[in-house]
Amino acid sequence: MSRFKMTTSVSAFFAVALLLGITVPLAQVHAVCQPGQMQEANLAYQSAAQFLTVKQWDQAIARLNSIVEVCPEHIEATRGLGTAFAGKGDYANALSWFSKVINLRGSQVEAGDFANLAKSYAKLKKYKEARAEYMKAEKLEPNDCGVLFNLGVMHYASKYYVMSVETLQRALEQCPQYRDAILKQLSKSATAAAKQQKQNGNNAKAQYFTDLINQYSGEAGGSTTYDLVKKKMADKKYSEATVLLKQMLAKDPNQPNAWLTLARASDSAGDMAGSINAYNKYFEIKPNDAKNYGAMVQVMVEAKQCSEAAAKAAAGVNRFASQGRDSLAGLYYSWGLALECQEDYEGAKVQFQKAANSGNRRYSGPAATQVGRMEDFMKMTSAQRRKAAQH
Repeated sequence: MSRFKMTTSVSAFFAVALLLGITVPLAQVHAVCQPGQMQEANLAYQSAAQFLTVKQWDQAIARLNSIVEVCPEHIEATRGLGTAFAGKGDYANALSWFSKVINLRGSQVEAGDFANLAKSYAKLKKYKEARAEYMKAEKLEPNDCGVLFNLGVMHYASKYYVMSVETLQRALEQCPQYRDAILKQLSKSATAAAKQQKQNGNNAKAQYFTDLINQYSGEAGGSTTYDLVKKKMADKKYSEATVLLKQMLAKDPNQPNAWLTLARASDSAGDMAGSINAYNKYFEIKPNDAKNYGAMVQVMVEAKQCSEAAAKAAAGVNRFASQGRDSLAGLYYSWGLALECQEDYEGAKVQFQKAANSGNRRYSGPAATQVGRMEDFMKMTSAQRRKAAQH
């Protein structure tokens, strides 16, 4: 007789006290069950989904437990148990199941998996733990609106007020559709940051955040300079965006996001020197950003500063070595471009290969293609030398 009863489950997010949320698609099932057991588990899960959909949590838990007893690596059933316990308000149990999802998925884990775990921690008022999980989610999905907003809130709840302001500024740029909610939290975070900096004796930084309070407080429904910059960038009016950004930075040069956006806008406008200068200003404030360091090296290559770019990349790899291969992937790739620019195809191949082997989803594929290109250049160069030697 089958161990599975007609069952159910869902992948809808449970509501949280935060202002925004995100939806995570169901993952593909991966289990070590026997084929017949897996087929039965999948059928049982389809039935279990109905209970989750209508929020009949106890029935869902009973059905999903019967699945994982036989197929303990059934990812959707495991996630469904986390969702059901969260729906019941049993966030301690939800934590256990959502943690198991992350372990089961391994290298295939997605931002939504970390977000599920973070929301349970937040419900338990374990804000530092929630913050840590949202930081993992942000690394995988740096432009996700729900992740950015909720991370900003958790920075604030954990008393990392400066980081909260910076994250929410990014959210404001990326997610204008949630402008009012973001501005409201930005005002709170800037207020707390100003007070914290003043207590620490950093009067200049305190004044910067005080100015932000004036900028963001009560502006829901209005327009900020950041909004205008974002619109100019979206409309590809990069030169106009740089004018606005320079006006902002003339009033207060201690705005890392503004320097970074200016670097990107200047690059897109064809002002390589301006872009490199803006990147350097950005790194004076945010010295540990390996990803954007690689972007700066690429601009240097575009500006034909090939030897300088190669030296910069080498220094950066040494500087950020502790951040791991994934974080260094962009730098390896940029180093490869710099060496290619110098016609050092063998050296470029080595760096592209490191990027290809990094495991970074963004760079692995393009870097592998570049490895093939370098091999072609090396063959062509070798053939040219042999031909020259014959004459």
